Amino acid sequence: MSPKKLGPDSLELLLSFVLPAGCRSSLVSGSTYRIQCPNYDIAHRVWENRVGCVYPLLGEGEVLEVVASDYYARSYPKH
Repeated sequence: MSPKKLGPDSLELLLSFVLPAGCRSSLVSGSTYRIQCPNYDIAHRVWENRVGCVYPLLGEGEVLEVVASDYYARSYPKH
């Protein structure tokens, strides 16, 4: 593994430290990570804080989805 690129397991572990309780992350395709949250309010908070908390952990071309039963947001691939 390159020191500049995290593998899926490492990224999911790091995300578990920055996500609110009840949220979990998973790799849903080769470059898309999904954060599943328990409700709209928490999902929206995760989405609003993605730039400072989650984006620094993503590699170039990777995409973030934040979902809850009544919420869905998807980023553009990271440049």
